[in-house]
This record gives sequence, structure tokens and C-alpha cells, in this order.
Amino acid sequence: MMLREFQIQRIYQGSLDKGADILEGLLGVMKQHQISAGIISGIGAVSEARLAYYNSETRIYEEQVFPEPLEIVSLKGNISIKDNAAFPHLHAVLSRRDFTPFGGHLLPKTYVFAFEFEIIPFTGEPFVRGFDEATGLFLWKQ
Repeated sequence: MMLREFQIQRIYQGSLDKGADILEGLLGVMKQHQISAGIISGIGAVSEARLAYYNSETRIYEEQVFPEPLEIVSLKGNISIKDNAAFPHLHAVLSRRDFTPFGGHLLPKTYVFAFEFEIIPFTGEPFVRGFDEATGLFLWKQ
């Protein structure tokens, strides 16, 4: 088990413009404010989404594009370091017009229709991701 105590510096709350890539937009905020540890949440809607599911048997991310309007029921993630840079690890639950929910690992090329978010940076030494042989994933190592 790994456990660290952090303090909250401040909370950033904002929105991204229609048509923006969610991941790129959040990365921009993180870079602008030098955020390398924290949490992210968001709600809204997208015009198109790209998600992945990690298949633990094959150790491959299975990606799927959803070229349709979708509601963001919940977007949640954390911020740590991967490959010497701040890295947002995001998951999203989306729903269709018929209220059918589904979700997965949020990928680039997920485009905003309307999106509101919170980024809560932490003070303290950020976790660093490294390859974990047991799972085939990049997990917190230190």
C-alpha cells in the first residue's frame, strides 16, 4: 500500500470552449498553473468521445470512438507524473439520449459541447508512474 498526505493549495474551477479537446484543455490549465499532483472532476456534454477499456487478459487498451452527442455524467481523475511530465489520468461515465450509461478511460479527441471542471492541486511530492510488471500498467511507484 502507498499512502501520502497532501494539503490543498486552492481550487480551480472553469469551463472549456465548445469544440475543445477535453484532455488537451485540462493539460493546458495544468501547465499554466504548474500542477503536478491533484484531482480533477467535471460534468457536461461532448459531441464525440474516445474511450478505452484495459483488457487485463491481453494487456491491451481497447479503444472505441463514439461519434455522437453524449452527456458527461461524471468525469474523475488524478494528476501525477509520468515520463517526467504532469499526467492527468481520467475516467468518464457518459450517457446516451436513452439514458444508457457507459464509461472508460478518457482519451484525446473527446470534444466538448459544454464542459465545467474543477482541478484541485495538492502540495507535496507528486506520485510518479512507472511500469508495473504484474498488471502491465503504469501505476504509482513512488
